[in-house]
Amino acid sequence: MTTTHLLQSLTVKLRRTNDKDILIYPDISPGSEHQRWSVRKDAGNVTLDLKGIRLSDHGLYDCQVYKDQDCLHATQFNLTIINCKTLDSVHPTPGSVLLPCSEHPLQNRTEQVTWKVIIDHQLTDISQYRPPNKPSSSTKKLLKPLYLRARQLANGSLLIRDAEYTDELWYRCKVNEKTCYDVKLLMK
Repeated sequence: MTTTHLLQSLTVKLRRTNDKDILIYPDISPGSEHQRWSVRKDAGNVTLDLKGIRLSDHGLYDCQVYKDQDCLHATQFNLTIINCKTLDSVHPTPGSVLLPCSEHPLQNRTEQVTWKVIIDHQLTDISQYRPPNKPSSSTKKLLKPLYLRARQLANGSLLIRDAEYTDELWYRCKVNEKTCYDVKLLMK
C-alpha cells in the first residue's frame, strides 16, 4: 500500500484468516510470531517482512492499515511456501556447464520443466533475466545474454554455453509446478 502518512502514525494489523492477530504495529508485544514479522515503509509503500520462514507459515492472511480509526487499505494474500530440494553446486567445464533438474539427470522428462534465476529471493525467468550492468572493458568481448546461451535439454537439464562470472547464480528448475530443485553455479 502506498501512503504519504508517517509510518509511526499508522496501525498495521496482520492476522491469519482462521487465527488471532499475528501483528499489530506499532505494538511491540513479546510474542514469538510478532518478532518474526516486521513493518517498514519504503518509497511510500508499507511493507511486511517475515524472517525465519517455516512451512507452517503457509496460508491465507488479512492485513489492514489504519490511520486513527479509518481503514486506509485492506488486503488478503495467500502465502505459499515452496520447499525445493537443493542439489550439489555445479562447476563449469571449459566453455559450458550443465545444470541438472533432478537427482537422476539421465532420465528424459515428459513433464513441463521451467528454469528461473534466483536473486534476493526473487525468481526471474531465464528468458527475462538481465545481469546488472558491469563496467565495460575494451579488452573483454561482450558475451551473448544468458537467455541466448541457455538451452533446456530433453531430460530437463539446462545447458549454458560460454559460461561467465555473471552466470554465477542460484537457479531453480520446476517440474509440473509441483517439484523443484535449486542448484548453484560456481565459477572458478
